[in-house]
Amino acid sequence: MRLPEHGANPHHVYERVGIDVPERVLDFSENVNPAGPPSSIQQSWPDFLGQLSAYPDPQGEPFLTAAADFHGVSKNDVFTGNGAAELLALIAERYRGKRAVVVHPTFSEYEATLTAKHVEIVRVTASAVNAFRLPVQDIMRAMDGAAVLYLCTPNNPTGILPEQHELAGIVQHAKEVGCEVVLDEAFIDFVDESLSFIAQIKEDPHVIVVRSMTKMYAIPGIRLGYVIADPAIIQEIKALAPHWNVNGIAAQIGTACLQEEGYRQQAIDFSNRQRESMKAFLQAQGCTVTNSVTNFLSFKPPAGQEAKELYRMLLKEGIVLRHTENFQGMDGEWLRIGMKNEADMAVLKRGLAELLSSPDPARLTFISGGVRSGKSAYAEQLLLDKARQHGGRLVYIASGTATDPEMQARIARHQRDRVAQNWTTLEQPMQIENVLPNIQTGDFVLWDCVTTWLANELFDGWETGNPCIDQPGCMEQKWTRLEDTLDALLEKAEHLVIVSNEVQDEWPTGSIETETYRQWIGQIHQKLVMKADMAIEMDYGIPTFWKGETGR
Repeated sequence: MRLPEHGANPHHVYERVGIDVPERVLDFSENVNPAGPPSSIQQSWPDFLGQLSAYPDPQGEPFLTAAADFHGVSKNDVFTGNGAAELLALIAERYRGKRAVVVHPTFSEYEATLTAKHVEIVRVTASAVNAFRLPVQDIMRAMDGAAVLYLCTPNNPTGILPEQHELAGIVQHAKEVGCEVVLDEAFIDFVDESLSFIAQIKEDPHVIVVRSMTKMYAIPGIRLGYVIADPAIIQEIKALAPHWNVNGIAAQIGTACLQEEGYRQQAIDFSNRQRESMKAFLQAQGCTVTNSVTNFLSFKPPAGQEAKELYRMLLKEGIVLRHTENFQGMDGEWLRIGMKNEADMAVLKRGLAELLSSPDPARLTFISGGVRSGKSAYAEQLLLDKARQHGGRLVYIASGTATDPEMQARIARHQRDRVAQNWTTLEQPMQIENVLPNIQTGDFVLWDCVTTWLANELFDGWETGNPCIDQPGCMEQKWTRLEDTLDALLEKAEHLVIVSNEVQDEWPTGSIETETYRQWIGQIHQKLVMKADMAIEMDYGIPTFWKGETGR
């Protein structure tokens, strides 16, 4: 199933995934100003209707002059077009049969238009590990022998704006190696017009800037954009375009939009507030969020939740996000959100909160190792980290008993350490089921350890001469109770970690009791590992992962 490669038109998404369209659909997949067109456009609409009976100006006037004046450039530096998609198609013709560098993840239209012109595409990918910052050195190497570099500033879909010094270095290198640079500034007006590269076009005639009117002014239905570049490049692009490629109503509306300074500032302020609010919300849910500066952001759901499944679940609720299936470097693992009005954003947050916090079975981690192998310290730190990240109480189920002065001192030391780290300690040498009334939903629980519990239970009744180890079926009953107890703990705890000693490598003693103990601990370890999401063996303080993830 191939999902649509652009946002908007959500009915196509529902058709592709085979989900019935809900009565109410909120579309966050497109990133157009939610305020709608400026009020002056709506009020002047009757005046625009007069353009219906007249041929439009072939140069795109009066919009051509308005765009030139807005940026302080000559009309010879500007070409107007039927939206950025048409402009990109015309620009791509300049590079027919040549080589282009495209930096991913990015807008799919670059490669679509270049491929249609038989352009060889060299792909450079910004890494999520590096927060999608531009891989400057990789880009510069790729430009050698290339005719053009395409950059989206700010980037779509990450919303990240390249550092000005990095962009300047890339542009300078492009000049040195004879490579043109196409800068797509479709979203720069949501940031700061002073950051546009247009002011530097005269010094860098190898740079072509593409601008869109669609996003800021919420007029995607009329299709309007423009290119600013050296006059020689503008003439070459113009020669490729059809006559009357900008309709008369679009030219009038675009001219009026560029006069709307107050409208633009309100849109920037609103976008910034909504984006930062959504970013904080997503981070509180454990998501990774891009450092966007524009009217959208991308996020990766927390570990254990797949973006594709979250995307489908939101579709069923009538909430459409932008998938990243066709964004190289994101590969469907991220989702993009376009900022909307406050009411719609509230609906989205409620939907995400419900799905991102859906109660999954608590994770069970089993950690074993020899004496002084570091297993207890590792287990404690694992839960300390998780509790700090997600919030929750730390609970320590201690099964050790003070059988000698050394053990007594060790227990006292551990108790002091746990108090300092805000652990709630439950001393339970036997009958672990007795701790259940003291466990709260969302607790991070550590049970240390199985080996002392097993010794206590096996020799329960020793003082009366009738220990459990000598009673047929006794230990089986205790194990059954323990299994039920673990299931009950997992229903309430956020995470349960169980620690045990590895004794199977020790020499046989010839003692029947010891060998019975070893048989039981081996069976219990196997069952716990089968039940666990993650199984770790500690040796010299170093964990070996036998089951589950390879890190915290």
